[in-house]
Amino acid sequence: MGNIIYRHYQRGDEYQLTVLFMKAFQMNGKSLIRTQRSLTWRHMDSPQFEPEMVQIAEDKVEKKIVGAVYVNPVEKILIKGKEYLVGNINDVSCHPDYTKRGIATNLMKKAIEYMEQKGCELAFLITGSDSIARNRIYLKKGFHDFTNLKIYINFPNLFNLFKNVTFLLPLAPLIALISFIPRIILNFNVKFNSFFRDVNFEITHGEKHHQYKKEINSLMPKYYEFFSKYSKQKLNWARINVPYKREIPSYVFVKKRKKIICGASITHEYVYISKFNFKLKIGIIHEIFLSQEIISNKKLGSLTLTYLIDKIMKAAISRNLGILLYYGDFKDHFLSRGFSKLGFLKLKGSVFMVKILEKKNNSMKMRKPIFIPTYSSLGYP
Repeated sequence: MGNIIYRHYQRGDEYQLTVLFMKAFQMNGKSLIRTQRSLTWRHMDSPQFEPEMVQIAEDKVEKKIVGAVYVNPVEKILIKGKEYLVGNINDVSCHPDYTKRGIATNLMKKAIEYMEQKGCELAFLITGSDSIARNRIYLKKGFHDFTNLKIYINFPNLFNLFKNVTFLLPLAPLIALISFIPRIILNFNVKFNSFFRDVNFEITHGEKHHQYKKEINSLMPKYYEFFSKYSKQKLNWARINVPYKREIPSYVFVKKRKKIICGASITHEYVYISKFNFKLKIGIIHEIFLSQEIISNKKLGSLTLTYLIDKIMKAAISRNLGILLYYGDFKDHFLSRGFSKLGFLKLKGSVFMVKILEKKNNSMKMRKPIFIPTYSSLGYP
């Protein structure tokens, strides 16, 4: 215990932080693949990064990083029309050989102290609802469960899916039904609905970033709480200056009379599953934004949302994605119904936890669903 020192990030730590991430999260048998390049992009290249955002535990004898907590990003988010400065806890990790020594608890304490020094009013994180960290650390540090998350999953490109996951071949008929039959029914309904006579869609890859920024900043806050608007700097970081081709976004726009009424963005990453020693290509839906025009008319809105999700699937197929997923607030019933109509499976996700650092508004009861950014749920912008 006496060998452990605590400090913040220093240039040159990237390799050990990457190794720590993979070792810590592979204790659960699977994790997203994190490289030095992607770690640097995720954290050190993010807007307003400071070394103090990365709190580190180091074995000073072994000269080895054995624990880390990231407060990233610190940004303003919209809640009930007001801006709050919020710190996001991400990638809490401890080396398997150094668990049960209070390292993660000490790192969390330092992370909270940093957020308080920065004037953050709220802190949030995402963890398993029955995880050891939630029960032994986060609850004791003042975080409370705010909402539960759902994972929505579908299989756009079956050839790519079965090529990478051969043990799913016996389920091919069932998966084909889940993937194709709902889309066929949707296309039939759209064809005979007059509303869609002047509705079309556009899918771009690595283009129209600024149009996407304009539309999402305008429409997202009308439906979601906890949304942080895209600044020019955030757009450059998260969508333009990305480290790999897989992070280049595909944008989906649905238009009625040339007016954008809804849209989405997707990228993909790789998950390494140590039990089977293979990596799996996973498509990630980052945002789905909707206009008031869609939400106000429930029947047409539901059909239009399903139409959008169908086009998201189309964009995923063009990226050769066998698996596509989205993390969302379980209270987002409108979106949940849309995914259900397209045959998406619903899995139990994680829990979104919040800690109030400075009381600006005593009421945190939300009327609208919570937006969960993928840099919180999956650790990628």
